[in-house]
Amino acid sequence: MSARTLPGHGEYSRYIRHGCRCERCRAAGRSYRLRLAYDHTNGVRRRIDSTQVRVHIERLTARGWSQDQIAAAAGVNQATVSVIMSRPESQVRRSTAAAIFEVHLDQVAPIPRGMVDATGSRRRLQALMALGHTVPDIARQVGVGESSLQQTVDGRWSRIKSVTATKVARVYRQLSITPAPESRFAEQARNDAMAKGWYGPMAWADIDDPACVPDPNEPVAPVSVHPADVAELAAQGLDDQAIGRRLGVSPRTVLRARTAHGIPAGVAA
Repeated sequence: MSARTLPGHGEYSRYIRHGCRCERCRAAGRSYRLRLAYDHTNGVRRRIDSTQVRVHIERLTARGWSQDQIAAAAGVNQATVSVIMSRPESQVRRSTAAAIFEVHLDQVAPIPRGMVDATGSRRRLQALMALGHTVPDIARQVGVGESSLQQTVDGRWSRIKSVTATKVARVYRQLSITPAPESRFAEQARNDAMAKGWYGPMAWADIDDPACVPDPNEPVAPVSVHPADVAELAAQGLDDQAIGRRLGVSPRTVLRARTAHGIPAGVAA
């Protein structure tokens, strides 16, 4: 890390992460330890359970927000949002939770600027092809050229424009619900996806997380469940796994249904 990107003197992160021991950084270290001791004495926890934060993110997602947009609006890293969603047992910093809760459901989702990691977009496009959607059809709905989209599908780019990633995520939410109508082009898209070892939407626990490993045992297309059944069981306090057992579907199918219809997670989730 260059000196230009180092935290300023007097910031705790420079003291603890970069080993600066100037007087201002030492003072920042002492101040942090005093605040931490005070919080411990008064029973204030720095990290809290992430369940309600995850529920709020799911509600935002159901209204069309992407993880990048939520992170941008909350002023946190996108990886933080991804970890909250992919690790239900995790805890979250109180300050991070407060920042995410400040993103209101009636806000207009911002369009992140610059370039973002292409992993999520690539997986979304490949998953749509596994369902039989073709590159020309997807490109038309996304509003980009076929050649550019094909290069994203093939993994030619490690980063893409954030506005393009946002559009891909929007189209993915619309098309990933059901397989494409039967046609020779849809069959060719599915065959190509199968030959290249691409996975459908259901295989990904967190499609944006580069470290996420797909589950090959999941069905290619999502199994439909009635949202009223999911809402009723969630209201009884059942988590996604328990609801899935009741309805004969995977927990991921339940999560997708809750996200699509804005259904809060069960108490045990």
